[in-house]
Amino acid sequence: MPTVKYSEIHLEDVAMDGVKNVVKANVIGAAQGWKENTMRILRIGPEGCTPHHQHDWEHVNYVIKGKGRLTIAGEVYELSERDFAFVPPNTEHQFRNPYDADFEFICIIPARGK
Repeated sequence: MPTVKYSEIHLEDVAMDGVKNVVKANVIGAAQGWKENTMRILRIGPEGCTPHHQHDWEHVNYVIKGKGRLTIAGEVYELSERDFAFVPPNTEHQFRNPYDADFEFICIIPARGK
C-alpha cells in the first residue's frame, strides 16, 4: 500500500525500562516496499519520556504536533511543530515532554533499528 491514512494508524504502548507515557506505530517500512528504513510515529504524552539510550543507528525526526525536548550527548534542544532533528549513531539521547499536551513526531531509522 503506497499511502497510509493518519486516521488509520494504531499506536501501541512502548514497554521498556525508562519509558513513560509513550506510544508508537511503524507506518512505512518493508511491508510497504521500503526495505532499508522504517518510518514510525511516536507520541509522548504530558510528562512522558523515552529512556536515555544509544545505539548504532541514526534517527531523522520531524515534529508533527506539540512541543518537547531532545537531549543529545547532554545538550538539550527544544522542539516544536514543523521542526527537524537528527540524532547521530552511537550518541546518548532522550526525548521528553514536560508540557501539558501531546508531543508527536515522525522518526525515520534504518530497518535494523526496529
